[in-house]
Amino acid sequence: MVDFMQFAINGILVGGLYALVGVSIVLVFKATQVVSLAHGQLLAFGALFFWIFLDQLNFPVWVALLGTISLAALMGFITERFTIRPLIGESLFTAFLMTFSVFMFLDGFFQLYLSGQSRAYSPFLPEGTFNLSGVIISKGLLSSFTIAMLIFAALFAFFKFTRTGLQMRATSENHILAQSAGIGVKKVFTLIWIISSAVVAIGGIACANVMDIHYPLPYIGIKGLIVAMFGGLESIGGALLAGILLGLIENLSSGYLDGPLGGGVKDAAAYVILLLILIVKPYGLFGLKKIERI
Repeated sequence: MVDFMQFAINGILVGGLYALVGVSIVLVFKATQVVSLAHGQLLAFGALFFWIFLDQLNFPVWVALLGTISLAALMGFITERFTIRPLIGESLFTAFLMTFSVFMFLDGFFQLYLSGQSRAYSPFLPEGTFNLSGVIISKGLLSSFTIAMLIFAALFAFFKFTRTGLQMRATSENHILAQSAGIGVKKVFTLIWIISSAVVAIGGIACANVMDIHYPLPYIGIKGLIVAMFGGLESIGGALLAGILLGLIENLSSGYLDGPLGGGVKDAAAYVILLLILIVKPYGLFGLKKIERI
């Protein structure tokens, strides 16, 4: 029973980080209907920017965080303005391929900078572990999970209670009707890319605090995409639930099946889930099922 609780709690905590990455993809899709792969690199560069500010330039944590968010937001603005906006009116698949091209373009710079090495943060969150009835919990991972939940709470409040959030919700429902109501749809597109880039950069910092900064980090964005599809590409709450479920499934399957199967189950579990989603429920747990007349 203790083993089960250990796997489950670790899965929930890691799942919260997956959810934070997934919700950044949901935000872009809700407003623009574009599925973004570029957020994997925005995540990685967010983690890298924070390391440069914190460990190379020796800035205080709050300055490093503000600098990282600012640079990530700038990257999101540039990505939207110069790669996605010119494709307005083109097929959504073209825009999806463009985000993949951005991912591969930035991946070259990311790998070139790392040169095959990894980077680790100097301690900036609580270190060590504590024992909860035999279950060992990492203080750093728990802190990262708490930050992720606070960001989710802020996103829920922003979309429900602010004027800008309401405009974004209207835009996500129908671009033409939103524009006819006086909403600047292109401005909404830009703003949502900026916000989602800032969110995924924080997710990158949280992930890198657990796994360090090395070459597989951008591919956490793929798990974010799985989370977004699992929960429903239009649902912020769905991303939260799907992220936690993915973390649970990965850790439980790894804990119980790695031994008999020789390892690697954790990495395979996410893609098995993606396959099942596409076959059984392609719109996700809380996605909107769209029926088009042809």
